[in-house]
Amino acid sequence: MFQAGKEFRIGRPQIFAGLMLLAFLAQGLWVAARRNLSPLEYEYIASGISREAGTEYRINSPFTSLVASVPVHLMRAARVIVPESWRPRLSIPWPWFMRLPFVIFGVWLGGALWWVARRLFDDSGGYVALGLYCSSPAMVMIAGNIGPEIILTWSIFGLVYTAIGVAHTLYAPPRKWAPRIVILGLSVGFALATALWSFTLVLLAFAFMLYLAPGRRRSVFIVLLGASGVALLVLAAITWWMGGWTFGPRLWLHPQTTWELARGMAFVFVDGYLLPGMFALALLIYGTWKRARYFGNTAPLITAFTAVLLFALVLEGRVWVAPVGLTFAFVFVGGVAADVLETDLQKPAAVTLGAGFLLRIVLALSALHLWITKNNI
Repeated sequence: MFQAGKEFRIGRPQIFAGLMLLAFLAQGLWVAARRNLSPLEYEYIASGISREAGTEYRINSPFTSLVASVPVHLMRAARVIVPESWRPRLSIPWPWFMRLPFVIFGVWLGGALWWVARRLFDDSGGYVALGLYCSSPAMVMIAGNIGPEIILTWSIFGLVYTAIGVAHTLYAPPRKWAPRIVILGLSVGFALATALWSFTLVLLAFAFMLYLAPGRRRSVFIVLLGASGVALLVLAAITWWMGGWTFGPRLWLHPQTTWELARGMAFVFVDGYLLPGMFALALLIYGTWKRARYFGNTAPLITAFTAVLLFALVLEGRVWVAPVGLTFAFVFVGGVAADVLETDLQKPAAVTLGAGFLLRIVLALSALHLWITKNNI
């Protein structure tokens, strides 16, 4: 085992998880390189470079536009320092390079998901959750595409579990709160700068904090006040730098009841036909087995449905919100699977999971190939 610090060790679990994330990276770069840039992706890039373009294209996600413009700025900077003969090559936007920041967010999210699931459910739960993530065609699609989905999923997952983690540390001396307040504030700020409607999930995260710290609720409000201040500074800085909101924020505050609400509740079906069966089985076990009903399993289940439900109320966001729910569903299935793997059913459960993952990988690669072909016609 290699120890890189007092609290960070690189052993067999970290190496195995790293290999799984490399597989996700390879898939993300594959779909990023094989597809032409879509008109909407060009709009995000243009709105990140020019404030006037943001107004023209009605792009309303400042942080997404900022991230989308990073490859363009890097290519411009590179043209200044490379030999003149190389400069024409840097004038052509390579699809994989333009989408690379979003692929990185996808790998980052996968690492965060594994870290959270492993802390909650030990190695087995972490492997199941990360395995579902890395074999998810929906997650690879949004990571290999320029849009707010992967950043929104990353930021909401981060703010919910950062809030839960902060709640567990409120019994520590106040001098240790400051770093956690800053991290929580950054998570909230990035979420709001990606989609203003994220404030609804911020309220849910704060509710988890109040639930987890019944004897320290005054401290919770102190932390919330500090984190909110940091979040507002982050939001103000990003929106000012990107020229403000293209639509008025009021458009984000007019929820509508549509058929999207009903369709949104079936979000697990966007990830193929195997995940719905696994999720339904996990729900059955959760509902009939008392041991599986605890906060670690309940929180991601509640958040998965709540996130999809709340975002389905707002049509102006231009966001495919199903993947936000999927990340929490992966944690839920990982938690229930970890509980089952600790019983006498360990061997048959492990064999079933192994066979299921092999089939899921084959189906995922097939789905991604069809998606690439369809988007290049």
